[in-house]
Amino acid sequence: MAIDVCEIRVLFFDVLGTVVDEAGSAADEFERAVHDATGQSGHGKPLAATWLGECTQRLNSILGGESWAPLEEINRHALATAVEEQGLTVDASALDRLALVTRRLRPWPDAAPALRALSGRFTLAALSNATTAMLAAISRRGALPWHCVLSSELVRSYKPDPAVYAMALDLLRVEPEQSMLVAAHPWDLRAAAAKGIRTAYVARAGEGAPEPTDAFDVEVDDLAHLARTLIE
Repeated sequence: MAIDVCEIRVLFFDVLGTVVDEAGSAADEFERAVHDATGQSGHGKPLAATWLGECTQRLNSILGGESWAPLEEINRHALATAVEEQGLTVDASALDRLALVTRRLRPWPDAAPALRALSGRFTLAALSNATTAMLAAISRRGALPWHCVLSSELVRSYKPDPAVYAMALDLLRVEPEQSMLVAAHPWDLRAAAAKGIRTAYVARAGEGAPEPTDAFDVEVDDLAHLARTLIE
């Protein structure tokens, strides 16, 4: 390891994709909902993939200068587009209910035990593009033992805007080198590193692989591996 763990006080965790299985959870929820509504099968994964792609485009547009909107609103509009592209017919009330999948995302199996192990040594803070309402619901359902949850909506922006990381450091009263961001997304880690925050890359299928030029402080297979690395 390239760092002294004793220096680290706070672990910031990306949530969507890193702590919870966003794509898999959404695909399963969409599959059940579409089957119940239409009797058709096989729409879950393509619908989830289209939805996530639309969400990413909308977030990038906001980071490019468009007016900010809460993630749940973005998710709802993106889902309407995805449903239409998949050739499905879903009424507005059903679409509203389906969009709340973002409050029911299930943690990866290693997440809660690893967080419990880490919580005795570090301050654990969720640092997410999810809304506070989403984070509260996800954390309650998944029994995630955060000491603090921070949503990018507090600065009306989204990661990787530097303002999000600056907000987290300021609110936790911690110096960058005393903190570490844990994420499955290399773009998130690069932005945190630019603020001086330590970085831990967690390999999650479908969430992005490091570039050859990336040099993260820690690279692990999952959160259980992270806990062993930082505690032992």
